[in-house]
Amino acid sequence: MKNLVFTILICSFFGCGESVSDLIDDVVNEPDRKPIDTSILGTNAFFNDTRFGSIGSQANEVKNTLALNYVRVLFAWNDQVQPSPNVTPNFSFYDDIASKVAARDLQMLVVVTGVPSWMSNNANWSIDGNSRKTFAELWLRKVVERYSSNGRVTAFQIWNEPNMVSDPNNSTLGFASNPSNYLELLCYGYSVIKDIAPSKLVVSAATTAINQNFPESINYNKDFYTAGAASCLDVYAVHVYGKQFENFVRSGGVTDFLNGVARPIWVTESGSQGFDTQLAYGEQMWPYLQSKIPGIARIYQYQFVEATSAQTTYGLRNLTPGSELSDLYVSLRDR
Repeated sequence: MKNLVFTILICSFFGCGESVSDLIDDVVNEPDRKPIDTSILGTNAFFNDTRFGSIGSQANEVKNTLALNYVRVLFAWNDQVQPSPNVTPNFSFYDDIASKVAARDLQMLVVVTGVPSWMSNNANWSIDGNSRKTFAELWLRKVVERYSSNGRVTAFQIWNEPNMVSDPNNSTLGFASNPSNYLELLCYGYSVIKDIAPSKLVVSAATTAINQNFPESINYNKDFYTAGAASCLDVYAVHVYGKQFENFVRSGGVTDFLNGVARPIWVTESGSQGFDTQLAYGEQMWPYLQSKIPGIARIYQYQFVEATSAQTTYGLRNLTPGSELSDLYVSLRDR
């Protein structure tokens, strides 16, 4: 009788689209640990903290020590790059990343995001009085033009976590509570990229973790995807953090949604806090994702280095004496 009652409760909350035994297993038990498919694994590497070495040495470490082939790099539009609308953007730091990472034969996914503080004044929205078009023309277009000839830059991701209410840039561009505004940027940006560099992949922005904050995060995804996003992207991106496995298996949840996406899927951020928890998380979550969502073609661990304490860091490397390398770093290095 207890099993029957439990089964009814499970079905009432999560639906019974797959076998009841699978649902119960996913909701009650965490997945078994399995080997990580390192052939699809990359890392987020921002190369902005010289305490971990030069850009070149960090890139060499990713490629030759960890034997990874993919990095997600950040080319942000901010006050350091362009302090006012009347000056030319300073690309020197991004030029260094593009050249030195390419020299290590790493494939780059370039995240194009951010706005300088002067963009908060709508008088500076110089393209049709539209903040999204202004971003696309004054930053995205210039980034793509500058790096389109770099053969190791293989993809551009348009923005990052547009649904994050706490990010003031999302308010400036009108994204936080309006998925249709993000879709406008995605489609406009897709046209810009394909006009300049048709061979480069266009990757949509991932929202905050699609398996968390249910149903707000997944609903944002559903809203802009069902409104026509598939025609404006080559790759659909998601972020995955935490262990909300129940949100994958519930009816209308993550698995149902992503298995209906008609494009390859990249997990552009996923990871765990703590230098001694990262390997277990990767061995649980990443094979689980691949088993549930066959369209997942790449996973980027978050992140390569982070100067936070060993107990709270997402970094494969941190600066805590005696605990500088995470268990996932050691596993990748020694495989």
